[in-house]
Amino acid sequence: NIEQDLKVGFKYHYDYHNRDQQNHNFSQAVGGQITAHSGGVTQSDDRHEKTRGYVGYIEEKAKIDNLELSVGGRFEYMKMHYRNAAGIMGTSNNLEEEIFAFAPGGGVLYNYGENIKIFAGAYKGFNVPSPGTARDDGTPVEKETSLAKEFGLRYMDENLLVSATAFRTYFENLIVINNSNSDSTPDNAGNVITKGLELQTRYQPEDILPRGDISFFATYTFTNANLDGDASATDSKASLFAGGRDGSNVPYVPEHRFAVGADYDLDKFSFGLNVTYQSETYGTATETETEYFGGKPNARAGRIDSYTLLNLYAGYQINDNYRIRAGVNNATDLEYIATRHPHGARAGAPLTAYIKASASF
Repeated sequence: NIEQDLKVGFKYHYDYHNRDQQNHNFSQAVGGQITAHSGGVTQSDDRHEKTRGYVGYIEEKAKIDNLELSVGGRFEYMKMHYRNAAGIMGTSNNLEEEIFAFAPGGGVLYNYGENIKIFAGAYKGFNVPSPGTARDDGTPVEKETSLAKEFGLRYMDENLLVSATAFRTYFENLIVINNSNSDSTPDNAGNVITKGLELQTRYQPEDILPRGDISFFATYTFTNANLDGDASATDSKASLFAGGRDGSNVPYVPEHRFAVGADYDLDKFSFGLNVTYQSETYGTATETETEYFGGKPNARAGRIDSYTLLNLYAGYQINDNYRIRAGVNNATDLEYIATRHPHGARAGAPLTAYIKASASF
């Protein structure tokens, strides 16, 4: 007795980006008067990028007693064209590229009784560059691929949810964007392995309070994300992976993330709090403690200290259609670094209060 569901799909997409820009030049005198510059209007950019894509998709789901299987795949063919100004076809200023991508995957779920689920899966993925960066101009950006695997256990009843998931993802030719804001050229950073464990629980006890309902939640994620081999990026001004060695931690991916909180409902009122924690990270794959890269000052480099934030909220359900909510984020007004990109350390949001009203019909 097998229940099954087969899905088959096809998609065609056409994407283009046309950049036709001019520079309008002016001169401003010491007194403030603005006049047209002798250069007048000049041509800035004349570029055109387009992609035609064809996608095939298939997925088969089957249920055999307590076992559920899912397997499928996606195949995509993309034909890209890049033209810069009046570039001659076949040169680096006027090129066509073809990209093929195949992403199969599958998972299994076993229902052990009414409350326990055991699951596992493996899935391929891909990320493609734009026509302008994929063209073979001597340093083309290669297609990024990934393989994600997971294995987990979940328990759930009317009052309790507990889940644990182990994961591992391998990225090959990871595509990263430029991080200096001076241009938008991406690059291949190299290969990355990320693996870890994610734990989640939510508990809603019954009749422990004389009035109202309370629930508790907690989540924890351990992530070990490292370069597999030296980073292929070398420009520290453009890539936060530049200078990374085999085994270096991936920037901005903390090893530990933790959140715990509670929600309380009393008639039409609701209250809640949550505490979030993030361990230290680094602004670049070189993992320098100070703002130096290659012996020279670099504000993007350096350590980003761990931090803990406290958030509070309260709400009131006026009727079935209207609700109002107010809250405070970063209630302790902690000063912390949120990022070091694109041009040095930036502070995270300070103590912030808000009020929100919503209507639904």
